[in-house]
Amino acid sequence: MRSIFTLVVILLIVSFATPKVSAQCKFALSATVAPFYVHNKTTATIKDFDNNGVLQTTVYKSSNSWNGSWFGLNGRYSFSSKWSVSTGLWLNESRASSVNSRGRSHSFSIPLMVNFQTSQGKLSPYFSAGALYNFQTISHTYIDDFGSFVFKTGDKTSRISPTVGAGVIYDFTKHLSVIAQPTISYTIPRSGIDSHTYQFLFHIQLLYKL
Repeated sequence: MRSIFTLVVILLIVSFATPKVSAQCKFALSATVAPFYVHNKTTATIKDFDNNGVLQTTVYKSSNSWNGSWFGLNGRYSFSSKWSVSTGLWLNESRASSVNSRGRSHSFSIPLMVNFQTSQGKLSPYFSAGALYNFQTISHTYIDDFGSFVFKTGDKTSRISPTVGAGVIYDFTKHLSVIAQPTISYTIPRSGIDSHTYQFLFHIQLLYKL
């Protein structure tokens, strides 16, 4: 986690310290809202001895989905009229339910993205690629007949999610733009865990160019 924060700080320092060789190289701030849908498939193999001392192997499979929204603030630095890099801090809120349980969770993510727009026209295609660094999850779960439970996870359960997206950017004025961009990310599981998690997001960013 320390290396991620170090990289973010370096990028911000470079953003302010690099000379602006043209009017196109500038810093921008944006607010993000991103509804999302997540689908997960997990297979767990458990080995244990039964009452007779015989080793038993049991395979558990689960498949579940949930949805929610990301809210965040971002900083973007444009190296040229087409290329830029962005980072920020996002807050996630998601909800899930099953036959006998209901839950909601909060987590944080640091995005680190490289962006490309094909032109400087009023409307331009906008592409992004990078990763989300997800950490510090707090989950509230209610299970019928048992009550409420709170689960907290720290850095040991952090995940990195490679992310790609394609959308459009529209310039309302010289300084104000909006970005609409569907993205997909894949969460890299910890070693030894057979888990596949895909997240589909639709980003809306209100961008102000300084």
